[in-house]
Amino acid sequence: MIETPVETLHDFACELGESTLWDDVKGRLHWVDIDQDLLFTLDWATREVATLQLPYTAGSVGLRAGGGLVAALRHAVAFIDVDTGLVEIVAELETDLPGNRCNDGAVDPAGRFWFGTMDVAETGATGAFYRFDEDLAVTKAFGGVIVSNGPAWSPDGRTMYHVDSARSSITAYEFDPVTGAVGGGRLFVSDEDEAWFPDGVTVDADGYVWNCKWDGGRIVRYSPDGRVDRVVEVPVPRPTRCAFVGPDLDQLAVTSARRGRGAEAPRSGHLLLLDPGTRGLPAPRYQG
Repeated sequence: MIETPVETLHDFACELGESTLWDDVKGRLHWVDIDQDLLFTLDWATREVATLQLPYTAGSVGLRAGGGLVAALRHAVAFIDVDTGLVEIVAELETDLPGNRCNDGAVDPAGRFWFGTMDVAETGATGAFYRFDEDLAVTKAFGGVIVSNGPAWSPDGRTMYHVDSARSSITAYEFDPVTGAVGGGRLFVSDEDEAWFPDGVTVDADGYVWNCKWDGGRIVRYSPDGRVDRVVEVPVPRPTRCAFVGPDLDQLAVTSARRGRGAEAPRSGHLLLLDPGTRGLPAPRYQG
């Protein structure tokens, strides 16, 4: 366990903070509070934070090449203009599954937005994992998911990491960066025997995987072969997702949750910042 100083970047107590996202062009940091339907945007230079009340729950957001964000809402994909507050629904899905909602997502290196759905009760395998293409088509990659988190990609784009938190597992899938085809998967990490659950993931410039541990109060860095490389303790029991941020992508911003056990710690729900000792990669942009 490495003792690393952790700064509070923003002290709003999110019930379920998620989807840390760095915009390297505008120098902005985005994240959401899923339970309170909020989207936050922090200006890196001034540290001022703008808050947008959304009309629907947002599980995750990604950058768009044309400006603004692409978002996975409860049962839809939408485009969001954070400056005007405009939310445009562009595709709907799983409207026949009221017990499901969209959760974590990210843009792949070729500019496709990937996101998963989950059973809100976190018991049934009713969730799935989807690809949202430039032409606004939504394609299911696979089903049988309980709580979808991630994804993240290796620097060469040939491995995709996907988390099913309820199954305590991270799976590494073969991935075709040109076509977006998801190939065979192998168990990358199992937390089945631990007291925590794997949550959001990101990959650094060296290809190492950083995973937040819900109920673990830690972030674990794994080598590409799945070995534990580093454990970083954080002052909240429920860190949810991390992202490399800042002009040099050499700092790690971490969302957290106040929900449930999170209320035990004063800084739960805050947006945290720490020095990871390595650098990340710029977030790709959705091309649609």
